[in-house]
Amino acid sequence: MPENVIFSDFFLDLIAIKPKGAVSATACECVGSLEETISTKTITKKCRGRVKKSRTKGDTGTVKITMHMPYALYLSVYGMDDVPLAEGVHGYGPASTHPECVVTARVKDEDDVIKYKAWPCATVSSDKVTKVNDDDTEVAMVELELAVTPDDNELVSYEALADDISEELAAQWMEQWTLDLVVATA
Repeated sequence: MPENVIFSDFFLDLIAIKPKGAVSATACECVGSLEETISTKTITKKCRGRVKKSRTKGDTGTVKITMHMPYALYLSVYGMDDVPLAEGVHGYGPASTHPECVVTARVKDEDDVIKYKAWPCATVSSDKVTKVNDDDTEVAMVELELAVTPDDNELVSYEALADDISEELAAQWMEQWTLDLVVATA
């Protein structure tokens, strides 16, 4: 990719979530927003009370998403699909463990250039909140905050411009993302 290429995240096009154990991700096209915050850790080397060397590295983070999502996916990300209750009944409480998920996104810039993003070790960390009233004119989106942590490759997030990756990788990124897809082979 030429050094002077500018990409500005502008439009959130698609989110896909694959809870651990799922065969493939569930794509959600009716999306609202995505906010990614990756925290950093600064390591300093001091000599006689003065900083002589400083290095900043990525650490962990959060991804906040708003979207409309299929009910089965909602139940899965909140750990509500594995509690043994009567058919069609789902509960939430201390027995509900939020599973680790792979979350992928497709975003575009103002010229419709596509960028793919992925967070392979994401877990819903926000409270389960439902807001409803009797006079809204717009259906509220589900708001998820996910804690993201390093994977086996010691990375928290991945991204690639569609023009810089193979068609095969682009075709599998959203619903079949795995570490094997993005690790260079010898």
